[in-house]
Amino acid sequence: MPQLDFYLDPKTGDLDMSNSLRFTELGGESVAQKVRIRLQFFFAEWRLNPNQGTKWFEIIFKKGSSDYNVNQEIQRRVLETEGVRFIENFTFTRNASLRTFSCSFDIVTDYDTVETIVLEDVGV
Repeated sequence: MPQLDFYLDPKTGDLDMSNSLRFTELGGESVAQKVRIRLQFFFAEWRLNPNQGTKWFEIIFKKGSSDYNVNQEIQRRVLETEGVRFIENFTFTRNASLRTFSCSFDIVTDYDTVETIVLEDVGV
């Protein structure tokens, strides 16, 4: 029997229940879902391991933070995700006045698939 995971809508992060509760098999799509979830966690948000999370306030939205540090933080979080082999075509933009962040990239997974990840206008 294949291993299944709940399917989350990539745009909203909510369970997709448009017809009924959907599942995704363990594979490239589930790895992409894990990446999105990991990026959405704020640093120190999870009580059981406060060393986990994306450093949105500490690096990405911090005034004066370099593009290099932002790039490193996002790529570190992605590459630490189980099932991700490497990242291709990574691009990002920050709007300092609106304090928003957008990025897109492809991940190559351990399942020999290429999945595209897009985060649009993440902000505080």
